[in-house]
Parts: sequence; structure tokens; C-alpha cells
Amino acid sequence: MSRSTSLLRILCASTFLTSIAHAEEQLTLDPLTVTAQGALAGGSRTVPSNAEAREIIQRTPGGVAVVPAEAFEDRYSVSFEDTLSLTPGVYAQQRFGEEVRLSIRGSGLSRGFHLRGLTLLQDGIPFNLADGSADFQEADSLATQRLEVFKGANALQYGSSSLGGAINIVSKTGHSNPGNQVRFEASSESTYRANYQSGRVFDGSDYFASLTTTTSDGFREHDDQENIKFNGNFGQALSEGAETRFYLSANVLDQELPGSVSLQTALNNREAADPSSITADQQRDIRSVRLANKTTFNVGDDDSVDIGAFVNVKDLFHPITPFVGVIDQESVDYGFFAQGSGEYQLSGHRNVYRLGVTSHFGEVDAKVFQNIGGSRGALLADADQTSRNVSLYGENSFYVTPAWALVTGAQLTWSTREVEDHVRPNESDGKTYISVNPKLGVLYEPSENVQLFANVSKSHEAPTFTELTQGGTVGFTPVDAQEAWTAEIGTRGTSGRFAWDVSIYRAWLKDELLQFTTGPSIPASTFNAGDTVHQGVELGFDVILADGIAREGDQLQWRNAYTYSDYYFDGDVQFRNNDIAGQPKHFYQTELRYDQSDWHVAVDWELSSDADVDFSNTIETPGYGIIGFNAGYDVTSDIHLFVDGRNLLDQEFISTFSTIVNGAGNTSVFYPGEGRRFFAGVRVQF
Repeated sequence: MSRSTSLLRILCASTFLTSIAHAEEQLTLDPLTVTAQGALAGGSRTVPSNAEAREIIQRTPGGVAVVPAEAFEDRYSVSFEDTLSLTPGVYAQQRFGEEVRLSIRGSGLSRGFHLRGLTLLQDGIPFNLADGSADFQEADSLATQRLEVFKGANALQYGSSSLGGAINIVSKTGHSNPGNQVRFEASSESTYRANYQSGRVFDGSDYFASLTTTTSDGFREHDDQENIKFNGNFGQALSEGAETRFYLSANVLDQELPGSVSLQTALNNREAADPSSITADQQRDIRSVRLANKTTFNVGDDDSVDIGAFVNVKDLFHPITPFVGVIDQESVDYGFFAQGSGEYQLSGHRNVYRLGVTSHFGEVDAKVFQNIGGSRGALLADADQTSRNVSLYGENSFYVTPAWALVTGAQLTWSTREVEDHVRPNESDGKTYISVNPKLGVLYEPSENVQLFANVSKSHEAPTFTELTQGGTVGFTPVDAQEAWTAEIGTRGTSGRFAWDVSIYRAWLKDELLQFTTGPSIPASTFNAGDTVHQGVELGFDVILADGIAREGDQLQWRNAYTYSDYYFDGDVQFRNNDIAGQPKHFYQTELRYDQSDWHVAVDWELSSDADVDFSNTIETPGYGIIGFNAGYDVTSDIHLFVDGRNLLDQEFISTFSTIVNGAGNTSVFYPGEGRRFFAGVRVQF
């Protein structure tokens, strides 16, 4: 069966959900209701409530999701693998500690470390460095009110032009989480986490503060971590129609790196670290402070203006392989943003608009020293790296009828990358990237609870310094920006006991930035592929199977998230039509949960097909299925207990890996999945 035929059959099958939508009025089932606290919690002008945010985001004619904290707060959730579980289209798998492979629609698919191809934000402020690279350890799920996921070009409002889109981490506020809370968690593997948070609402102002400390021996050798994370914000009403909010985050993060190992070691001795990680004492230690402000003004009945600015200061101490050395960086990122949005009547038709500008500038003092057992030796490299990014964007939804909206948008991006090398002056260089990215979409709402959508859009990604400074050339390594055109159709809605969210997409990429590992001590190399194709299906489907089983108000719910990912070279000279390595074609997560008024119990299952490891398609990871459970109990209205079990059958599996060209070279690229683990926690509110 051809790839196109396979995708077409899935598309036809998905029309079953659309038929449910049109049959809505004939159903006699009780309506699906969600009464999670976060959906009812209060919001403010600068930070809407979860319910308000969901209403705004679902005006987007494309794949989006809102994940409230209630979805993961009764678990030991430390990474995006935990918080974005059961979110269709999001592939998040742990490498070690809080480090994950995070990809949406094949973004940064072959990146063997950290993140590229996604815009990561906290409260709308970039988490990424200005060159586009990012890591995850500074995020704290316990200070999070919700996660907003914008897939592909649906992240226009944040100035994102990347293939994968954007993930926005929205902090708790005094409005959303008033009162005090103490939380403590422990696991069977010497992992402990404690958190204190406090929120208050005063006359015209509010504050929220959270302090989290984590210590863990890790599942593998040389996998210890010690983290301290502070997140706080203060909001002040300036007038009846204006509010300003200040944000402050500070982090002290120490993480040992166990490294990747061979397939045999990962499956048969999964706790083992790469021996060179131990002898080189590989680590990733971060000290960071983030300060930001956002101010929102109402300038009319239906119009508002947001303005803001931010500065992020970060120190990175990162001993890795002897081949590379000790990466020692001091970076400062800063920028501003402004956005106007609202709606008005245009020739008797509803018209909703958004116009804005974002900027992100970064300066990195990048040094590399010889690695002597995890300590600095002789200076090997010293360079100043400067990134500048400005994005102008606009989006307009014109309602041809009350049910049909024509959505048009455009984005102009300007980016520069400059390096001044003080050790090898001939490797100094600079380059400018400019792109215009249009978007066209339609949104159809046949009823109040059902939407159908389609869009076509362009994305553009400038290379990061990792791709540009691979060495061995005069000036930058000759790699181009990655561009793509993406077409998407889908539907989302609720009907009686059913809820669904489906997106089907196909992206045509030019100059896709792909990486491959050549040796266990050598950094991955990056090249531009020729033409490539990313296509897939993102399917979320929830159903309330029964209620009133044992007592009035109880509920049995079945949640499902399936991601089909088909990424391949399109007539490449070397790789022909091979699959692009990095992600399984089929990835499925499901949960069966029973709730009563004061307790719940849930069983979950994660199922993955095999995945290509090399671009020559000669090595695959074996597929797997792992089972977990979760339960919680309200001792009183203020005291809550929970337990969380992972990989109950203690299955040996591959969580993720770094990509390679073929199986003839280095194959120590695998990260083993964690074995059986149990966590328990208590949450006390006062």
C-alpha cells in the first residue's frame, strides 16, 4: 500500500467522527461535562482562566490543545513526557532525568539532544535561546496552571515560524490558585520532591509564588540530579480596563548525564551508563534568572492591546565528552512584544483580528575548555554568538456567515546569526535570514459544540549555532534555513458522552535540517536534506463509558491519543524514499479512569511500534507496550494522597535514541526506558 493511499484511508475513516457531529441533535445521552477546578478557576486580564483560554484557542482553524494542571497534578510529573501525555500529535519521550525528545509533526526529529523546531514559552515569553535551541529543565510543572499547545503554523500569535509550532507554559496566579499548599513526593528509586506555593488576591492585585526542590539518584548510573526552582508573579490592576503583571523565575539545576549506550546494553543492562560519561563526569548544570512584564489594556468594548518585555540570564556549565570538552556559556536573552486584538462588524459581518510584533535578541559568551574529569582544563574555544529575531504578524477571521469563517494570516520574519571567534578568527561569520510566511484557513461550526477546519501555511526555520558552527570550514558550515508548506484538515467537538480532536496534515519540506551521530564522543553532524515529506494523523477520542455505577456522581471515562507519523525522503540521491529516522510510525496512549467524589483510580497503557534508527533503514528499535496506574484519595477537603506506578510489568524497552546514517558505524545511540517505579505523594492545602 502506498503512503498516499494509507493516509487517504485514514482520512476516510475519520469521517465517522464528523457523522457523529451531524447526528448530535439525535443523541439522547447526557452532555459531557468537565468540572475540574482549573476550568472554573478565576482569571484576570493578563492571564485568562483555563475555560477562557480554551474558548479563545479553539477559534484557531487548526490543531491546538489546552492541558490543565488537573491532568497531571496527581502524578509525579517532572517533564513534558508526563505533562503532555494523552495529547495527540505530541511525541515526548524521556532520555534521562527531565531531558526528553520533544517533537510535533516531526519538528527537530533527528536532534539527539535538547530541542529545536519548536517555540517553547512560559507565559508567552520565550524559553528558547534566541538562536532557536532550547532545553527543558527550567520548567516546573507544579507552578503551571495549564499548557497550551499550538501545532504547526497555528502558533502565529507568538511569532512562531517553526514546523512544530509552540508550547506555552502558563503560570498559576493568585486568581487561579488562591491559598497555600505544601506537597511532598517520594519514589522507590530515592527520588524526593517538595513544593510550597502560595497565592493571594487583594483589592486590585494578586500574587503567586512557588518553590520546588528535587533530589534524585536517577534510574541509571550517573543520573543524579538536584534542582531548586522558584516561580512567582505579581499582578496589579492599573484601572478598570488595564492590568500589569511581573514575572520572576530563578533556577539552580545540577544534572549528571548517563549518556547513550548500545541496543544490547539498553535492553539487557538498562541501568548502565556510558563509561565515558562517568570518566568525563558529564553534567549539565544551569543557573538562571528570568524577569518579564506583560501589560494588557482594554481600548474598546471588544479590543485590547498587550505589551511586554523580558530578560533571561543563564549560566551553563556542561562537561561532556573529551572530544568536545567543557561547554561554559553565559547568555543574556531579551526582547519585547506588542499585540492588538479584537473584533468589529465589517459590512454587517463579524470580523476578528490580531496584529503584533515580537522580538528576541540573544548574546552568548561561549567558551569550551578541555574536560579533565569534569573540570575545566585548557581553553579550547572562545566565541561571542549573537542572535537577533524580529517577527511581524497578522491574522484575520472574517465570518462569511455566523458558522463560516475565512482565516487569513501572514508573517514576516527577520533573523541574524553572528559569531566572532577569538581563537579561530577564520571561523567568524554572519548570516541574515528573511522569510514571508502566509496562511489561509477556514473554520466551520455546524453547531455550538462542533468545529471543522482546514488551513494551508508556510513555515521557516533559521539554523541554530549548533548547525552553523560544526567546524572544519572557513566561516559558517554551509547549511540553509528549513522551509515547509503544510496542509491540514480536522475536526474537534463534543457530543453527548463523546469528545474528539482530529487533525490530518501533510507537509512538504525543503532543506530539512537533519542530524546524525558518527561516534560516541563526537557531536552530531547536521545536513540539509533535499525534498522530504511529513504527513500524519493526530487523533484524540474520549468517552464516558458509564456513570452512576456505584453511587450518584461517579464516572468511568476512557481517554485515547493516537499519533500516526509518516516522514520520508522524497527521491533523495542517497536515501531515495527511505523513512526519516527518529520516531515510531504508530504511537498510542490510553487511560481508563474511574472517579468518585473523593477518590479515583486509573490504568494507562502506552503502545509504540518499532522505529527506524538510521536514515538507511537498516536498524530498528523494537516496539513495546507498558502499563501504569494512578490513584488518589481526598482524606479531607484539604488533604489529598496519590500513588503513581510506571512500567508495572518491568518491561525492557527503548525510550528514544539519536539518529545515525547507517548501521555500519557507531550504534551506541540508545536511551533505555525506565523500569518499574512507584511514586507516592501528599498535597495539603491551607
